[in-house]
Amino acid sequence: MADLVLGIDAGGTFTDALLYCREGRSVLAQIKTPTTHDDLSVCLAAALEKILDESKVVPSDVSVVSVSTTLATNALVENSGRPAGLVTIGLKDVALNRPELSRISDSSPHLTLLGGHSSHGHALQDLDLSPLEDWLTEHDPVLEAYAIAGSFSVRNPEHEVLTSSFIQSWTGKPVTLSHELSSKLNAPRRATTALLNARLIPIINDLFTAVGGSMVAAGVTCPLMVMRGDGSLVSSDFVRSRPIETILSGPAASAIGAAALAEIDDGVVADIGGTTTDIAVITKGRPVAAPSGAVVGGHETMVRAVRAHTFGIGGDSRVQYMPLSDNPLEIGPTRATPLVVAAGERPHLMESLAQQLEQGLQRETDGIFLWLRSDNRSARGASGAEAEILARLGSFAGGASLQEIAVTKLAQNVIRRLISAGAIGISTFTPTDAAQILGVDKRYPADAAVIGGRLLARQLDRFGVPLAANETELATAVIQRVRERVTEAVLIAAADHDALSSEELSLVLEAQRRRVSGAGQSPRLNIEVGVAGPAAVVGAPAASLGPSNTKERVIHTLIPEHYEVANAFGAAIGDIRLAHQTTVSAPRRGLYRVHTEEPMNFYDLETAQHLAEEAAESRLRDEMQIAGGQSCNITHSWTLEQAIVEDRELFVEATLNSVALGNP
Repeated sequence: MADLVLGIDAGGTFTDALLYCREGRSVLAQIKTPTTHDDLSVCLAAALEKILDESKVVPSDVSVVSVSTTLATNALVENSGRPAGLVTIGLKDVALNRPELSRISDSSPHLTLLGGHSSHGHALQDLDLSPLEDWLTEHDPVLEAYAIAGSFSVRNPEHEVLTSSFIQSWTGKPVTLSHELSSKLNAPRRATTALLNARLIPIINDLFTAVGGSMVAAGVTCPLMVMRGDGSLVSSDFVRSRPIETILSGPAASAIGAAALAEIDDGVVADIGGTTTDIAVITKGRPVAAPSGAVVGGHETMVRAVRAHTFGIGGDSRVQYMPLSDNPLEIGPTRATPLVVAAGERPHLMESLAQQLEQGLQRETDGIFLWLRSDNRSARGASGAEAEILARLGSFAGGASLQEIAVTKLAQNVIRRLISAGAIGISTFTPTDAAQILGVDKRYPADAAVIGGRLLARQLDRFGVPLAANETELATAVIQRVRERVTEAVLIAAADHDALSSEELSLVLEAQRRRVSGAGQSPRLNIEVGVAGPAAVVGAPAASLGPSNTKERVIHTLIPEHYEVANAFGAAIGDIRLAHQTTVSAPRRGLYRVHTEEPMNFYDLETAQHLAEEAAESRLRDEMQIAGGQSCNITHSWTLEQAIVEDRELFVEATLNSVALGNP
């Protein structure tokens, strides 16, 4: 039986699936299907069904299903996690009031217990669990999970473990322990990470239960793997208790896939999607990780994840007409359904566009089509004006033009709010439409794009001049603008990797613009900025919207095979990477303490280091089994911290970094 891996990525616009044969290192089939944001299990099940139908393989021959998902990232950005309680142990007010913790804990039931440990793992005072039962009695009926964070629990987790045992025996609900998510110091960030994780557990469990059911229904009985934010894979059972580790799994999958497809060891990858462009730096074949933990939705976590730079520009970015602006064409960051896509789903749209074109008089509302979303939960509790708009739009089967719905500026403002709330869908001119007009993208019939382009081209700027002579000239301007922005985004990511600020780069780019604009004056200064190494560009619009390589901005762009589904490819080829950090401290001279689940003391540093490695290996082998690994190769590296006292080296602390590699 061939070693077949099914990679699936749920992106912002499409869910991609790819069937990969590890034995022959070949792609057997690939598909794209629309992402169902209200319920990701629907699009994941659809992707599973379509790829099996496309490939004609026997479902039982699939050996691994590997998924990257936006669920955790979206939940953090939208602050839509399930209700969870936080218990902190021995943390002082100065720690509890840190912005990263207070921002999230203020909206959750929170209890502080006496206890906690010192930096050497000594109990500061006995753990007092007496307030816990009354607190649980009050709050448990509305909570679905719990998080626990203790002072220096990474040096001695005893109080976290005892508190967890009490909560689990009393409630039976999942509990997240901060020391299990990170072995680094900084209790407020560990507490934040633990609480966010607890909020995600019920959501991720629902998703993987549904996906597992879909796999069984399709006859696929293999393990289900999930990509984490650092680009490694773990089993769905492993991630059920640690869902926060899946944040930024989409950009990680894209970076891994793009680097492999383009055979890049050192360079940059850019994934151009429908809504955003994600850029990552590649070093030694792997995406560079965020140094202090991922930041998502303004939440500072201690989760190891790819350092992704996300920009609000993509194939489905809305092109908005801004008549009073210096630049009357604003592209992004909001998303719209391309006209060429909506025309295939809503035949009335073509008729509406044609009528507007025949009228001859340009209106700001031209070329914009609206419809009620099928899942209209966000419309509940709408104001009177909003309810009136929704009722009017609902009277049009299949949707209506903006000018049919909004007869006043006030109505347009109401519609804008309803679009932002997700109650109304919108279709208008996008870079995807521009690409169809120019023939650089031929995925859809261009009829709707041509009419939409003509409607937009005849709009007037603030000087009363049409935006473009025809739809081709307009499309060219839109594509050029997007490519310039993607180019600058790649340069920003490269500059950030080199510790250059965006302000410093902006000065260089502005100097370039001024020099180019004055080219007729015989300039003598040559300003060049570029990226060292190749830039792999992936995503469906890559061929049409990828960065430009000019004399001033040197970017060696590669568009590899299977670029449209690079993220699914990354999910398919991923490996299992587990990391653990162990600390050896010195409570006093000549005494070495290894901080494991139960701290151990030694009077010889070499012995302490040996036992630390043994403990790390035991833990990683156990975790590798839960993570779904069939093999385990473990490496260690030490970092020693010493101080000079009276011209003598004095041991302060040693840190063991252990990494386990395995295959699913």
